[in-house]
Formats: sequence, C-alpha cells, structure tokens
Amino acid sequence: MIYQDTKNNAPLTNLTKLIKQKCSDAGFIKIGVSKAKVFNKEKEIFKSWLDDGKHANMEWLNKNMEKRVNPKLVMNDVNSVISLAYLYDTSCVHKDDKKIPKISRYAWGNRDYHKIIKKKLKSLCKEIEDSSPGLETKYYVDDGPIMDKVWAEKSGIGWMGKHTIIINPDVGSFFFLSEILINCELEYDEPIENLCENCSICLEACPTGALYEAYKLDSNLCVSYQTVENKDEIPDYINLNNWIFGCDICQDVCPFNTKRFLSKEKDFFPKENIFNKTYDYLLKISEEEFDNIFEGSAIRRVKYKGWRRNLKKAME
Repeated sequence: MIYQDTKNNAPLTNLTKLIKQKCSDAGFIKIGVSKAKVFNKEKEIFKSWLDDGKHANMEWLNKNMEKRVNPKLVMNDVNSVISLAYLYDTSCVHKDDKKIPKISRYAWGNRDYHKIIKKKLKSLCKEIEDSSPGLETKYYVDDGPIMDKVWAEKSGIGWMGKHTIIINPDVGSFFFLSEILINCELEYDEPIENLCENCSICLEACPTGALYEAYKLDSNLCVSYQTVENKDEIPDYINLNNWIFGCDICQDVCPFNTKRFLSKEKDFFPKENIFNKTYDYLLKISEEEFDNIFEGSAIRRVKYKGWRRNLKKAME
C-alpha cells in the first residue's frame, strides 16, 4: 500500500493536498477527509428511525443496512472517505404569487444533478488514480449505500442542522453531497462545531410539522417526500403550500442562508419555459411536451401523472 508512512507524514500531506486541489479545481467548494470506519451508533439511530416508520414508503432505505454503516463492504480496501460539497443555488427566485407554483432549487434546472456531478467525479477519480500507482477509487452521489450526511459531518464539511440537512458556516446549505472512497491513508479533517444552538426557525417554519423535533424528520409529513417519492395519492391532510416538486422552506429560513452563495453551473439555472409559470399554464402541458421539456431533469422522475397530481394538489 502506498502513502502509509506513519513515521513521516509528508507523503500523506502531499497526496491529501494534491487530491483537495484537484477537487477544488473540479468545482467542489468544500472538501473534507475522514478515516473509513464502521458507524455503530449511527446504525442504531437509523434503524430506530426506520422501525418507527418515519421513512414512509421508501422501503429501499431498509436495504443494504450493513453496507451503509460499513464502507469496507462497499469497497473492501477503502482506507479513507473524501466528502465533497457542490453548490447549486442560483440568483433566480420564485415570484411571490399564489398562482405560481414552486419547484425546489435542486430540481428546477436542465439536468439532473446526479448526471452533472457523476461526470465530474468520474474525471476527477481518473486524475487521482493517475497521480500515483496503486491508487483506487469509487464514487457516489447520494445514490448508493453511503451515509452522505454522516461522512460530511465526520469530515468537517458541516454539521447536521435541526432540519436534518448539512450546514456549513461559510456557504450555508444549498449544496449537493458526494463521496470518493480511496484505498489509502490521508490526512484527516475534524468535525466542526454545531452552531444551531437555540435556533429553531426551521422547525417552526415547516408547514406540515414534518420536523417534529430537532434533528428528526417524519417523511410521511414532508412536502418533498410527498411530491417526489410518494407514488400514490397525496393525503388530504398534507398542505403543499404551493410546492409542486420538493420544498426549500426549512433552508430558506435558515440564518446561514441569509447570504446566498451561487453556483456557476448553467444547468442548475431554472428552465425558462416552466419557471414562474402559472398553474393554468403548467396544467396545459401535454404528456409529450412534459417528456420533452423534462428530458434528463430530476422532475422527470415523477412522470406526467405525478406532475399533474402535484399541480392539482398544490392548487387546493
């Protein structure tokens, strides 16, 4: 194994700096490194959350439990986990008009962020592996058996806010998380202080009570779950508060997002033909038009039936 000289840390330092520079050059605004280990405490917390049914109908979360908490079951020779943050907020804002529905910032762009970031990670991992013989990597963008938020916390990317989203004191919370698993020792970062303190603005602002306690989310009540993951009818007691795909309320009210930090990624800017359009306009879109407009975007996930369901429900 290379770069594991515990008597002389220079190789570790040099490789860590090299990797972080490459990640920064690729556009990631925060980079942190953790030692690969098993998350026993987090496993119990996650299992309790699942047992309480707070995951709603997302049964896939019950799968691969051991892999989620043990990175060596994902990559058997992993030594380190590199956590990355990529900004997605833009200068665009929704109009304050009840006739105009809202779409979460992460989804209103031209392309699904998974595709954009995976392309960057694929190229980045090749650069890292080419930098020294014997290096091997594996990457994920919140779509594998990886506890993204836990790794982000451990590596100092940010802390888990009371709304269960990672917050960084420098750039807020409007960023995507991803990870690179690597088969060598690196210099490790420390977790940063949780600065939520006595603030509970996000809990108070949640329109459905999904944030029923600090750091606890009930997906059954979450507008994002209902408009994206729920494939059935949305319950009568859920008020979408004008959101038709996702929800940004708990992040919008967070004091750490008062100052906005904007992405330069053009594909994260909203589609002009659907952004800030009225319900009437959006409901007139045919299924063929829907497929064309949202080709390659996150919204395509709900399909035409889910799109119209969300629009009609949000109008109530």
